[in-house]
Amino acid sequence: MTQGSYICGRCNSPQGRSRTGLYLIEGIRHVARTAEEHAPIQSLFLSPAVLSNPFGKKLARRLRQSGIPSAQLAPQLYRDLTLAAEPQGLGAVVRQQWFSISDVRPPKGCVWLAVESIDSPGNLGTIIRTAEATGVTGIVVIGANTDPYEPTAIRAGMGSLFSQRLVRCSAREFTDWARAFDVALVGSSPTGLLDYRAFRCRWPAALLIGSEKHGLSDQLAEACDFMVRIPMVGRGDSINAAVAAGILLYELFNRRRALQGGYGESSSVHAG
Repeated sequence: MTQGSYICGRCNSPQGRSRTGLYLIEGIRHVARTAEEHAPIQSLFLSPAVLSNPFGKKLARRLRQSGIPSAQLAPQLYRDLTLAAEPQGLGAVVRQQWFSISDVRPPKGCVWLAVESIDSPGNLGTIIRTAEATGVTGIVVIGANTDPYEPTAIRAGMGSLFSQRLVRCSAREFTDWARAFDVALVGSSPTGLLDYRAFRCRWPAALLIGSEKHGLSDQLAEACDFMVRIPMVGRGDSINAAVAAGILLYELFNRRRALQGGYGESSSVHAG
């Protein structure tokens, strides 16, 4: 086993990602987005027999010339490291980036997203993708089990992860931070007292999304200034967490846009 494949293997599991602080990305689009966002790429891994895309070859060459080390893997070993149905032959080992909640100073008018115990990596990735689209300033990951660097979450996020400011903290640390900076906490529950279109939010604000099975913990639910519901018909008792997050993030997005007189469809809406 080469050193490159050993490193890739170590950070391709939850335990390995936790120990090393590294994670894997695969695919030309993801590697290109990582480079665009100046994420800390530690090394490339590629399989020349699989990498046929001209842009991918040029990208790999440019990154190697910038001083990033690379490892060549046999086609089968490369395929063992990826979830892609059609591997593209180029991936990277990247260092995780976490901010401390104590260093976060939320500017006026911003929206943060807090996720607690999201069990499905696909849902988490979709939520992260929607957070970028709606100009969320950053994402707070509450608890140790939710992993935005899990490969399925990364693929579902379609590159949005690399532009996000991530914070991991406890529920207590998060609620203390919100009180310290007068951040309005908006939670979601099928039994919420307010229709999500009816509550009057102040800014800055944070939207809280809980687990698919159990929703928000009692501690976070009790800390919320608003507990809103999304009206439903039919016999289902809840909707998908990623769908709920999308509805509520766009509601907050549209309210901010109205207050600010509108803005173009651009990532420049990020505040701070």
